[in-house]
Amino acid sequence: MIELAIVIGVLISLISIEAFGLAAGGIIIPGYVSLQLTSPDRILGTVLIAFATFLLIKGISRFTFLFGRRQMVVALLVGTILSIISHHFMIFNTETSTAEFSAVGWVVPGLIAHWAANQGFLKTMGMLSISSVIVRFLVILCFNGNLFPQLY
Repeated sequence: MIELAIVIGVLISLISIEAFGLAAGGIIIPGYVSLQLTSPDRILGTVLIAFATFLLIKGISRFTFLFGRRQMVVALLVGTILSIISHHFMIFNTETSTAEFSAVGWVVPGLIAHWAANQGFLKTMGMLSISSVIVRFLVILCFNGNLFPQLY
């Protein structure tokens, strides 16, 4: 199911880039996010870390030339560091449940922040929301509609 979600996510990302000119935070991100739609705490953690990375990139870019590959590398480094911190410190256990506000993966928030710095945070998050829901719907349709019965 993971492979199918990633492939469908890449296709939906390519369609959104061609049709609307907007990236959903990177070409593979909708597939990964669609797999976490049943965990709103993980989605919220990813968005918070991506926003913090976005703000740090904007702050750093005031003092140095930060664009292109350099911006991508800084976004990935900052996003990875914040993701690692979130995996260790943003898990809250209660009597009834566990809330895990850590990011989805280590690279995902950095890629989202990089594209948000290029095209705007709200546009990126809007496109990511739409594409990840479409990917999740198509994955459910493929599995429950028995389009690929040999996969499960």
